[in-house]
Amino acid sequence: MVDERPRSRGPARESVAAAVEVVLATAIATGVVAALQSAAPPAGLGAIYLLAVLAIAIRRGELAALATAVLGFLALNYFFIAPRGNLDIAHSQDLIELIVFLIVAIVVGRLAAAGRQRAAEAESRARIAAAREREATLLAEAASAILAGQSLRAQLDSIGARVADATGASRARVAVESVPSPREGERVVKLVANARVWLYIADDATWDEAEIERIAEPLGRLIDVAVERERVAEQAAETEAARRAETARTAILHAISHDLRSPLTAITTAASALRAAAITDQERDELIDAIDSQGLRLAKLVDDLLDLGKIQAGAVLPRADWCDLSDVVASAAGHLGTDHRIEFAVPVDLPLVRADASQLERVFSNLLENAIKFSPEGSPVRVSGGASSGRVTIRVTDRGRGIPTQYRAHVFEPFFRGRGDSGSGSGLGLAICRGFVEANGGRILLQAGTDGGTSFAVSFPLAPQPAPAPR
Repeated sequence: MVDERPRSRGPARESVAAAVEVVLATAIATGVVAALQSAAPPAGLGAIYLLAVLAIAIRRGELAALATAVLGFLALNYFFIAPRGNLDIAHSQDLIELIVFLIVAIVVGRLAAAGRQRAAEAESRARIAAAREREATLLAEAASAILAGQSLRAQLDSIGARVADATGASRARVAVESVPSPREGERVVKLVANARVWLYIADDATWDEAEIERIAEPLGRLIDVAVERERVAEQAAETEAARRAETARTAILHAISHDLRSPLTAITTAASALRAAAITDQERDELIDAIDSQGLRLAKLVDDLLDLGKIQAGAVLPRADWCDLSDVVASAAGHLGTDHRIEFAVPVDLPLVRADASQLERVFSNLLENAIKFSPEGSPVRVSGGASSGRVTIRVTDRGRGIPTQYRAHVFEPFFRGRGDSGSGSGLGLAICRGFVEANGGRILLQAGTDGGTSFAVSFPLAPQPAPAPR
């Protein structure tokens, strides 16, 4: 009951104010007519009352204008039409003039009131149009945030910021939650969406409840699109991961069926031949050498597969220490046991790097083996190095036929044979090189020459050098 009384007194106060204005306007018109009655006949001065009717119609509407017209008619008759002091009319002409005045006053009042109503309706439509424009702008900005291609969390944060800016709220946020969890000073709006999405707006927003509710459904549909796109992206990522896993499994099976079967076949064939009685000592030595070489090939392939598994599982744990890359490359070249000429052009003052020397030796061993394998007879492999742009670099270069352009983006992928020779190597060497280099904080790049040949550059960040050991 306490809340209803102020609402019931509001219209009453408006009615009293309108009545006071009607009486006041009529009184003022009467005073003006009284002041001017000596200059013009009273009936002609009735137009003054029309001005009062027009003013009241503009301010208070049709009903107040009608009351002003009737009151003005009575005042004109009572004060200025003979006989004065009563409502009697002595002449029929005066009666006709008064009736005409009343009709004109009513018509003028109604026209002014209709104009006032149309103006109010136009103003209301303008306010509604402005509100719809604000809503449309907000929804367009929300759609642009969704189209920005960011993560779902970033999209929801962006939409919340735009809602706060549009509604004049100090803060707003959008959350995907099973149940609403508003903070202090926030009101909750359930967005009409397939997902459980809630809009939280600070209580100081300038938009009213109806305006906020009106944007809930279209905003919810936009967020539905964002949620669905996130789900599709996750599904596509899972599908792509499954496809890559299947490709890797297929490649491993291929490696097992081809790269393992070939040396196994050679070993079993040589072992069977050794059982034959009619073989010479030379043939026996050759068969034993074949078994040894194929066994080493098998052991290297198994080691490569184990190393690749560690790399892909993130289980490579380098034991970083200060090492000299020129010494590491020289050690790798010395363990190759090859007669192929290798030219070294590495500065003697090459800065030290922090890395696992044994893993880097494996890297340079693979790079040197590849370079020797694809170098023409009599063409040396070149090893160069230097320090520039904040990095220490070792470069292994051969003068072979090079890597075709279409293959260069894939040379570091497992089981990919970058020079188009499907019968040479397992395709794991460069993948292992990249894994070990990156695990040690470096990077490896392919640098194909314009005149043939191939270079692989291994570089590490230039670090402050350790203090020299005391003598």
